This record gives sequence, C-alpha cells and structure tokens, in this order.
Amino acid sequence: MKVNPSTRPSAVKLGFGTESGAVLAIALMFLTILAMLGTTALNLTGTDVQIGGNYKAGLKAFYAAQAGLEEARERLCQNSAYPINDNHPTNTTWTAFIGTDIKSQKKGYDSSNGNHIRVASLQTDLDYTVKITHLLDPTGNIVYWGDEDGDGICEKTTTSGPDMRNIYLTISYGAFGSAQKTVVAEMTPRPPVTVPAPLYVNASTTIQGSSTHIIGTNHPSCGTGDDLPGIASTLPPGSVTQHGNPEIVGVNGPDDIVYNGTPMDIQAMVDALKQSPDFSYTVTSATHTGMNWGTPTPGDTLQDALSCSEHNVVYYDTGGTDIRLSGGCTGCGILLIEGDLSIYGNFLWYGPILVTGSVIFTGGGNKNVTGTLLAGGSVDADVVGGNANIVYCNDAIDQGAYRPLMLLTWKEDMDKM
Repeated sequence: MKVNPSTRPSAVKLGFGTESGAVLAIALMFLTILAMLGTTALNLTGTDVQIGGNYKAGLKAFYAAQAGLEEARERLCQNSAYPINDNHPTNTTWTAFIGTDIKSQKKGYDSSNGNHIRVASLQTDLDYTVKITHLLDPTGNIVYWGDEDGDGICEKTTTSGPDMRNIYLTISYGAFGSAQKTVVAEMTPRPPVTVPAPLYVNASTTIQGSSTHIIGTNHPSCGTGDDLPGIASTLPPGSVTQHGNPEIVGVNGPDDIVYNGTPMDIQAMVDALKQSPDFSYTVTSATHTGMNWGTPTPGDTLQDALSCSEHNVVYYDTGGTDIRLSGGCTGCGILLIEGDLSIYGNFLWYGPILVTGSVIFTGGGNKNVTGTLLAGGSVDADVVGGNANIVYCNDAIDQGAYRPLMLLTWKEDMDKM
C-alpha cells in the first residue's frame, strides 16, 4: 500500500536554534537584575543599620542629659545626701558644675573663680556635664519664684525676700560616642506655703469650746518668723463667731481675727503641690482610721508646737465629697484635701493642711495642728472644740524645701549641642 507523501505527519525538530538563544539571553538578563537587586538590598541594609545606630546613640545621649538634669534637681534640694550649696543666692555670676574637671572647663568652669563650684557626678556609667546658674532677666536682675501678692499662687519676680526662691537655669550636656544632646530647664525649690494665719477661712466659721486654742504667735521652738493673726478670713466682720470662750491669740493680742483678707486660691495651691505625693488616695465619703504618715513629737502641753523630721505629702481626692480622719491619725509634711475634711478623736499633724472645701475639727481626744490650716471652700468651715489646737510654727511651713526642685520649663536645645 502506498502512502501519499502529502499526508505523512511532519517530524518534530529538537535542537538549539535561534529561539533557544533568545531564552538564554533573557535568563542571563534576569540573573544580572537579581544580582543588582541583591547588591542594592545589601547597601540599603547597611544604611539602615547605620541610621539605627545613630538613632540609638542619640537616644542614649539624650537620656544621659536628662539624667544630669535629674541629678541637679536632687542635689539642689535642702535635704540632699550630696548637696550642691548655693551660698551666694544674690550673686549674678554664681555658677555650679556637675562633671569632670576637664569637661566642666569646656563649659566655662574656672577653678580660680570664687563664684564657681564643681562637684563630681554621682553617675559613673553616664557621660554628662551640667551647668547651673541663677536665672536673670534681660536687664541682668536675678529672677525669683514666690508668692509676691499673697494669693497663694507663685510667680516669677525680681523682688527678693525670705520666702522667695532662686530659679536655677540648668543646662545638661549628654554624650554617647559621637552623639551629643542638650536639655535646658528652669527649676526652683518650692517656696513655703503662703500663711496669713494659723487658721484661714473663706466661709462662715464657728469656733467654740474653752479647750480650743488658735495661736498665731510663732512658737519659740519654731525658729525665726513673724507673728501672725490668730484667724484670717476673706469675709466681713461677724463671719467668725465664738462660743464657749475659745482662745484666739495672735500678733495683735487676744481675739486676733483679721477680716476682708486677700482671697487665696486653695485649689490652685493644692494642684501645684499634689504632683508627686508620697501617699495618694481616691475616695468617696470615706472614713480612714489610725493612719500614720509620720510621728510628730508632742511638746510639754497641747498648746506647744510639735516637732518632726519626716516630710511627706499626703493627697486625698474625694471627688467633691469628704474624707473623715479618726482614731489617732498622725502625720508630718503637707496634707492636701480636695473636698471636705472632718477630724475626729486624737489627731497630730506637723506642717500645712490645705482643704479646698470645709473643715470640721471636733470630737474627743487631743488634737494639735502645728503649722497652719487653710480652708478654701464655699461652704461653712467649722472648727469646733474638744482639745483642738492650731499652733503657728514657721519651721513647719517650709516643707517644700525637702522636695526635689520643681520644673518651671524644660526643652531640648539644639543650639547648645
């Protein structure tokens, strides 16, 4: 049988012709692109590592600068274990340095200058140098922090005085490797609480009981201080009433009550002091019994000043309600109450008590507040008898001197790096 050649199936060619060469070229091109991408990726990864390393070094330098700032805050405090003493508070050129001698010299330290002092850093693992000067106004006057107008709110002033505190311009230079960071702050010791009298009231008040004693003359054991009136009220005469022959004595003698006094912003005072409490409570109409925030030492009589070497800040947020303290509560430092305060039974407190609302000071037991009691609420503030004693004491008022300095301003300064 013959087969027609025209109907025979065509053979399939296998080999390396023109098409296979094109495929090889494309493959080589892709390999080249992949190699280039790999090289670029390696370069990008190396850059990322370098950027990350620089960022970490800068962050460590910043933390070092911040650590230097915190060391200055602690060492300028009155009760610091390693104090930096400012023996020239009115000297415009007084300067203190924290750091090594060589690095302090680079920041202006001159060991032959009697107005310059230098102390070694307490941190050996961190690299920082700190420069501290008195803050000056544009005309070269020293700027102080204090309550110049007696409303309880501190402000900057160029008026000096026993209750004014220097403001320290503090520049901390931190370093890590080749990275450098600088932070600048204005900081100041807290001035004493403004005290117009051992008892300040902003509402109608009743004082009763022959065993109630409110004494505005500075107690002899309380250091140097001016005598004050017994009671200061922002209201007109007649808003403070007496029953049962209580003793109220001050700089003007017996029954020393000053009316129409300067209104004080007790809420703002509490806000300024509550930032770093040692004890903080959030309560709603609660009773706390037998609390101990320090143990004052009583004087010979209940009319004598207490004494204490502890300095706590105790803060109560009552949410607009009240806190009742009973059963022998004691404390030393500053007691801050947002709301109303009721005191029952034995109670001893050394330092200022600030209450935004009303106060009831009653019940049995022996009670002594050495310092001041400031009540700023709009409701009645009744201080009722029962061996209730409020004794003015200048030494007890200045509790802020034992706290770390407060920051007035803070910034990272790129110009001083």
